[in-house]
Amino acid sequence: MASLEQNKAVVRRFMTEILQGGSLDLFDELVAPDYVNTSMGNVDRTAFKGMLGALRSAGMKFTIRELVAEGDAVVARFTVEVSVAGEKKTAMGLTYYGVVNGKIAVDEPLSSPDLGQLLAPFLGQMAHA
Repeated sequence: MASLEQNKAVVRRFMTEILQGGSLDLFDELVAPDYVNTSMGNVDRTAFKGMLGALRSAGMKFTIRELVAEGDAVVARFTVEVSVAGEKKTAMGLTYYGVVNGKIAVDEPLSSPDLGQLLAPFLGQMAHA
């Protein structure tokens, strides 16, 4: 079992290097084969990887406020800024990450205002691409 600090490092890298930085080459290193994002309708690993291009176009910038770990669970408290039609919008969020063998298997985000609503224009663009 990975240490709490190792699990937090995996989550930090996922948020900053993949979600924010768009480093798809790290995806296999940090995301488990059975990954699921419950807030996006139980999106699996393949579908989520496909969405990353659209998410990257949102210009997401994460500021991690806190990472709390226990066992294989890490909860991230953060703010995320996105650009919507040239306007900066910010959401506060909490995400539960289940980390198994050093990879993220469960991704359950909750944000206010709803991050899904902020990102909808970008995900909609992806659907028409």
